[in-house]
Amino acid sequence: MPIYEKLMGNPFVDAGVCGICEWLGRRVQPEQINAEDLEEVINDVAPIMQTGAGWKNLHGIFPNSVLTNPAYRKQNQVELLKKECKVYLETVIELGQTGDCMGCGRRAANTWLSRTHVPLTGAQNSNFFSSYAEGAGYCSACALAIQLSPLTFVATGGKFLTLHSNSWKALKSWVRVCVGDIRQQQLQLDRTGCYNPGYANPRNGLFYMAQEMAQFQEMRTDENIAMQVYYFTNYNQGPELEVFFMPAPLFRFLRVVYQSAFKTAWQEIVRSAYVKVNWDKVESEEDYKNRTNRVYENLLQDISILGYFLNKRIRKLRGNWELLSLYLKEIKTMEQTQLQKIKEVGDLVAECIRKSGRDRRLTQLERAKSYGECRNILRYVIRDRIQQGAPEPLFSIDDYVEHLFPASDNFTATPWRETRDLLLFRVYEQLHNWLQEKGFVDFDEDATLDADEISDTE
Repeated sequence: MPIYEKLMGNPFVDAGVCGICEWLGRRVQPEQINAEDLEEVINDVAPIMQTGAGWKNLHGIFPNSVLTNPAYRKQNQVELLKKECKVYLETVIELGQTGDCMGCGRRAANTWLSRTHVPLTGAQNSNFFSSYAEGAGYCSACALAIQLSPLTFVATGGKFLTLHSNSWKALKSWVRVCVGDIRQQQLQLDRTGCYNPGYANPRNGLFYMAQEMAQFQEMRTDENIAMQVYYFTNYNQGPELEVFFMPAPLFRFLRVVYQSAFKTAWQEIVRSAYVKVNWDKVESEEDYKNRTNRVYENLLQDISILGYFLNKRIRKLRGNWELLSLYLKEIKTMEQTQLQKIKEVGDLVAECIRKSGRDRRLTQLERAKSYGECRNILRYVIRDRIQQGAPEPLFSIDDYVEHLFPASDNFTATPWRETRDLLLFRVYEQLHNWLQEKGFVDFDEDATLDADEISDTE
């Protein structure tokens, strides 16, 4: 049996194992790691992880360790770390079938560790585990992996992000970024510690991670890869833990938009969602990337971002129907038949507005603030089309109840806003040139925003 396997379940152990593999290179897999490999990594990494040489943020990972406790400052702390890790190494055994180790569950726990050696473990803080004890039992192999896990952490706002996933490939792709940065620090003789892309906002940092991972060829879009990110600090004065979950449909959607022709339009949508940004004074992304982003916040909370595909102020789209359809099918699980019917109705509404020669109905639809108002405006369009001699109805009663305004368990949650915005999106797309030619492009968007859509970003 090997010492390690892929995705044993503990996020800190898996992060450490992945970091070991990436450090060794040569496409090493966890099952191939042996004692000589572990000794090589210990000898390489121990000199790097010095608080006096840039890794000052280790206090938030391993407080009171041989690297961070002032009591050890007059000693050779690097040698102390090597010695500590090699003590683990001497008692490393291969995986078994069962065991009480908190890291792998497949070996006997032969050492009892507190938060000094395992982040968030112990009764006096936000215990990562459920035992609520002074520490937890680990086998030597898992304990050693955890000591090397900072290779894979992201420093953000005084805390750390560590990734866990149901996919080893995804975890390996991200760790490649982190370890690559640390190796670059070595080459430049400028050690700054854990990889730090400058994100103090952990949610924005999570989406940055997804974007970086999407660049790798092996990250195919037909795999159901979910991500769980732990935002934590193990600092003595106040350990904290917050967990963010990115479900597989969302990550799959992001991989498509980051790798395709949708990328520019998606970036425009995201940019429009930053809160309280004075764009006239923005010189670079650094000026706004840590501001709250409502698209990111909504995606993580499964709240619709449909309104951000529209710039109602100038009656312009962000993206196209294909991008919008991708979002609705992947994230909102909307059926293709419903999308197609709304698209057809939107085309007919657009043609009716064009034939009328004015934008009155469009303005009314933009300003609709209730299901009743939205329904009445569609009734006006039906009447207009009859007067125009339209050969077919705007929609059937079945289309109305099944596709445009489907029934909801909670009537107050009837998705009329979603239908209205989808119709507006299609009308803007169909009438883009006509609206410009007629001068129907200036519009007071503030008069159309619902309470849950108010934006400070434009």
